[in-house]
Amino acid sequence: MVAKATVEANKKAGVRRRFNPSRLPVILFLVFLCYLIMIVGTQFMRLHTLERGVARAEQDLEHMKAQNMALWERVRLLQSNAYVESVAREKLGLVKPGEVPVVIQKSEDGSQTPEE
Repeated sequence: MVAKATVEANKKAGVRRRFNPSRLPVILFLVFLCYLIMIVGTQFMRLHTLERGVARAEQDLEHMKAQNMALWERVRLLQSNAYVESVAREKLGLVKPGEVPVVIQKSEDGSQTPEE
């Protein structure tokens, strides 16, 4: 109780507490520990950001691989003889020798009639 009264009396009188040099190692350790925690936390945040970027890049890579395979499949289809023949028959109206072309036209009443 006496020590408490002395501390209160010193505060009222404006007496400042002196720095205790025996506490310097503890204070330095706490400062170093805070600095270390801050550095490690920053590195973990950076690592997390990089891992998300890598995951996103891998996902994009898989999507592009699938798209690339689909495009190569389409190239193979477009280069096949069967496709070239079907385009020539449908869009250009070509026929093989000996075949008779049949064109179906719609009449005014909506029914379809074949014409030669």
